[in-house]
Amino acid sequence: MSKVIWGINPVLEALKSRPHSLEEILIAKGQIKGKLHRIVELAQKNNVPFKLQSRFNPAKVPKGATTQGVVAYLRTFDYVELPELLKRALHKGDLPLVVVADGITDPQNLGALIRSAEAAGAHGLIIPKHRSADVTGTVIKASSGAVFHLAICRVNNIVQALEFLKKEGLWVIGLAGESPNLLYEADLKVPLALVVGSEGKGIRPLVRKTCDLLLAIPMPGRMESLNASVAGSVALFEVLRQRRYSH
Repeated sequence: MSKVIWGINPVLEALKSRPHSLEEILIAKGQIKGKLHRIVELAQKNNVPFKLQSRFNPAKVPKGATTQGVVAYLRTFDYVELPELLKRALHKGDLPLVVVADGITDPQNLGALIRSAEAAGAHGLIIPKHRSADVTGTVIKASSGAVFHLAICRVNNIVQALEFLKKEGLWVIGLAGESPNLLYEADLKVPLALVVGSEGKGIRPLVRKTCDLLLAIPMPGRMESLNASVAGSVALFEVLRQRRYSH
């Protein structure tokens, strides 16, 4: 069954990265300018069927979704297997950086985390097949299309995935607010798997035990926690800062 995606950036990024995955694009007639014009150009270049509609009321779009006059239908979303994800990371020649989303169920949070992971130069993101948000149209929209540029892997067991990464030389670091070890005091210039827990419960106990180190983000204000995507973003850009901009 095809997935529906909506919004200018998600559709544009799908066309740039994975045009083969698109079944059809629907565009509101009379709005072909700017990035929408670019969408038409790329659809024609890649032989992706598209229709201009006077009455723009596409099927499967959630009520209240902001389509910006464009909707596309994906044949499938291409997940990668874990060994392939790691292979891609090693092939780039950088220190590997893999994000592990441990049971993030809110699609907006997952999409925002994917967007930050791609922007910070992460090589891939791992999600569990169960008790987690899947890559849906809402996740794609929240990621602004970043899902089409980041390798995403679904696994049956997060602990087993982390054990595999550890055997391949990655350090597993989890974000945990109660840890006495602070993010800004840790050396993140190592092959790294960064574990971000769910919105309410954080990292699950077995996953926590599998981590080599737990780190806390210092928060001198009155709030006790950050949501998953914000916490992940803070950590990801600290990794980037240490690897590229610290001396």
